[in-house]
Amino acid sequence: MSARGWSSSTASSSPARESRRLQLVFAGAALAVLGVASLSAPELWVRPWVPAAVGLIALATLIALGSGRLGSRLAPASLPLVPVLDLLAVVVLHADAEIPRNVGLLACFPAFWLGFSQRRRGLVITAIAGLVLGAGMALRIPSTEGVVLTANSVGAVLIPVSLIGAAWLAQRYTEHLARQQTALLQREQERGALQQQHAADGILLDAIFETVRIGLVLIDASGKVERINPTLRDHPAMQGSGARAAMLDATFLELESRRLIRRPDTPFVRAARGESFDNDVVWAQRPGQDLIAITVSSRPLMVDGDFRGSIVAVDDVTSYMRMLEDRDEFVALVSHELRTPLTSIGGYLELVLDEELPEHVVGWLHTMRRNTVRLRALVEDLLIVGEMARGELRLEVERIDLRELAQDAVALLAHRARRRGVRLELVDGPSAWADGDPRRIAQVIENLISNGIKYTRDDGSVQVVVTEDRDGPTIAVSDDGIGMEPEEAARVFERFFRSAEARASGVQGAGLGLWICSMISQAHGGTLRFTSRRGVGSTATFSLPAAAQR
Repeated sequence: MSARGWSSSTASSSPARESRRLQLVFAGAALAVLGVASLSAPELWVRPWVPAAVGLIALATLIALGSGRLGSRLAPASLPLVPVLDLLAVVVLHADAEIPRNVGLLACFPAFWLGFSQRRRGLVITAIAGLVLGAGMALRIPSTEGVVLTANSVGAVLIPVSLIGAAWLAQRYTEHLARQQTALLQREQERGALQQQHAADGILLDAIFETVRIGLVLIDASGKVERINPTLRDHPAMQGSGARAAMLDATFLELESRRLIRRPDTPFVRAARGESFDNDVVWAQRPGQDLIAITVSSRPLMVDGDFRGSIVAVDDVTSYMRMLEDRDEFVALVSHELRTPLTSIGGYLELVLDEELPEHVVGWLHTMRRNTVRLRALVEDLLIVGEMARGELRLEVERIDLRELAQDAVALLAHRARRRGVRLELVDGPSAWADGDPRRIAQVIENLISNGIKYTRDDGSVQVVVTEDRDGPTIAVSDDGIGMEPEEAARVFERFFRSAEARASGVQGAGLGLWICSMISQAHGGTLRFTSRRGVGSTATFSLPAAAQR
């Protein structure tokens, strides 16, 4: 083969080695044909055509055998000469009139070889040789009586067509192989580039994993900890234990109520299930160690649609949470100290208002009393916040009718709604029973209705609907007030949060009411949801578990 034909061969099969093998096969076939022919016509060897053909085959064989010893530049150039000499030998051999005509079919071998190694150039060479052989079939050469036309016209056509067909098939096969090899080479290059990119990405990810100042944990699909970064591994809470053991023997508590979190609901178990969540804050404690507050985020690792594990980010926020606790303790202390003087001020204001005073002084005193009432309500809320933050919320549970509590709340707040021109309506319906603390549940209902009245228009409406299904009773309070954006609605249960619309409206508030309602709801095992659209209104939905069967 030529250098071009063999340039894409594998390293284990060199062109010179293949040339030797092919030439030895052809030489053996040619000598076998001549040996059989000489048995019936020994005189073939005394005429010039057969020795000349044998000489050409021997020369081609010597070139093929010596190609491995030639210089690296000469060897590839000499190899195409081998099938050309073989093809010429067949042409010369075919010139002998005593040689059987089907000997010309031997040329198919070098013809295929030329088509394979030289492609189009080999096809041209083969076509010329085929035409010569065809002419030899049509003309009987030599003859003592002159040139005589033969009747073997079929052979004169068959042999050239066979040679050209063999070369053409070899050419097409070579081009197909070349295209495949080019595509394979391209894919190999792309795969190499991808491997390099993956290696670079892996190095980058390793560097991030090892240096980021937040704890990272890699969990496989079975929940086993595969990897943990130094930030978390070196945390004091992890000392003396492996990562998996530390997570298995840790107890997790809810942030606000500090109630025990069931194992299936703990952050790392949820992450092992493939859940995605952000900034879940919980208390964690290992035996013999103090509580630490951590925020946990998780993302599942999906490969071709298959769950392969999760990456979990863990950050220690204990200092921040302790600071919040200190703040709550300070607020609780101040609130407790303010309660007594505010009560005293309110009492003396009531006494003074019973006296005969000028009208303008009475107006001032009424303003003082309203503000005193507001301050006392704020202090009470702050004291409740302190109790809940410390997990000291006590419930006196009994069988309650949610509709009856809603009716009482509507009756209590009806005068406030009338003062603002707001239509307050309780939709009629049957009783809805639940087990709970009536004082705390009434506090939730009154707060939701009060918010609806405060944040709706002066000519708006607030609707209260109580329903019950097999899961338990639900009360929904809807208003057509100022509303808020969805991203703000998602934060209404945070302590001290007030939306931009609430602050702009001038309505007084500390942002504690809905947080208190949420904590009371959680303490009862219920849910509190809030939806809102700016300029359309808001709906707060409070649900309780169904009453136990008695």
